[in-house]
Amino acid sequence: MGLEQRPLDRIAKDFSAGERASVIELLSGYSGPENGRVTWDILVLSKGNLENVTWFMKAAQIDYRDILYWAEYYENDPMLRARDPKQLVEEILAKREDR
Repeated sequence: MGLEQRPLDRIAKDFSAGERASVIELLSGYSGPENGRVTWDILVLSKGNLENVTWFMKAAQIDYRDILYWAEYYENDPMLRARDPKQLVEEILAKREDR
């Protein structure tokens, strides 16, 4: 499924010409619930960093709700305010690898 224009515009703005195709390919690989919302939130969280897109895509494949939470509600949660979402992804992935 192709990406909508809004995320394509964000990719063009945030990523170098050499990274854009990789970002589009990664995001196009997401086929879970709330596709448009999740892919947009991954772009917001990644802050123009291709490695971050990869990390957040992995997290979305485990539980897409984590992406929605980190992008849309994280800043207002006093228990998580000092934690880095990327660190949370690393912890989730480590737990999955231990299984």
